[in-house]
Amino acid sequence: MSAFFKRIDTVFVPTRDVDRALDWYVTVLGGTPGWRSEKGEYQSVTFSDTSITLFLTSDENEFTPRHCAFNFYAPSAEAAYQHLVSHQVKVEAFAEWGAKYFVFYDLDGNRLEVCEY
Repeated sequence: MSAFFKRIDTVFVPTRDVDRALDWYVTVLGGTPGWRSEKGEYQSVTFSDTSITLFLTSDENEFTPRHCAFNFYAPSAEAAYQHLVSHQVKVEAFAEWGAKYFVFYDLDGNRLEVCEY
């Protein structure tokens, strides 16, 4: 462990609507609302010891599909998959590459991932 850097504090996730995104990340993924900026353009969502920060933007470049910047660990990828499908979340097929994983998308089309290892 570095003497200077102890952990990743947050991962920034773009959104067109902070309140709608917050509701989705809490209701569908089970996160806990955290810090919110005074004007509401930033909202953190906590998952155990890690958080993401939703940030409001209208810059369409932020929503260009790209690789997953992070993933969610799940003890059962299959159970997580079924949970997301039951919430009408867009999911892709399972893959295996040293771990079992799949891609899914939030309301803004951000590419996210679940892994089980």
